Amino acid sequence: MSMVIDETKRLIIREIEEKEADEAAELLTLFGENKGKTFTRDMVTAYIKVAYGFYGYGYWGLFEKESNELVGLAGFREGSCPLEVGYCVREDKRGRGYATEALKSLTEFAEEDFLWVLDEEKQGEEVRGEVLMTLEREGKVLAYARTTKDNIASVRVLQKNGFKECKGFTR
Repeated sequence: MSMVIDETKRLIIREIEEKEADEAAELLTLFGENKGKTFTRDMVTAYIKVAYGFYGYGYWGLFEKESNELVGLAGFREGSCPLEVGYCVREDKRGRGYATEALKSLTEFAEEDFLWVLDEEKQGEEVRGEVLMTLEREGKVLAYARTTKDNIASVRVLQKNGFKECKGFTR
């Protein structure tokens, strides 16, 4: 049985099971950095074992409560410090607020143990073509996200959850 991370009004956020690896592999291609890449069932199965087993977090499935369909993925890039948040939603399920709902849940989940100090003196250079946004709590970075400047929907999802654009930072 997979571990449930959280339940929101419309979503169950939980670990992906091996039987869902094919669906998850398709969703992984929706992440901006993964466009054009191919993912296999074996790759996802290995990921599940490493991310959940070793790190205790990673990308989790977003399951629609009403239908129990896998509608997206969201979570934290394993090993990132501070946490890099990522999410994607199936194209036929976009525009319904699922990414916003999931991101709100995940940032609340992360607040317990994952705060990092942002050293403004060591801020890095802006990455060409990308927007870097951070979520801060009490002057510390809780999480960050990267998206392309032309992905206005993703920028809006981040803004709705309190993320603000920044120049960069040193991890």
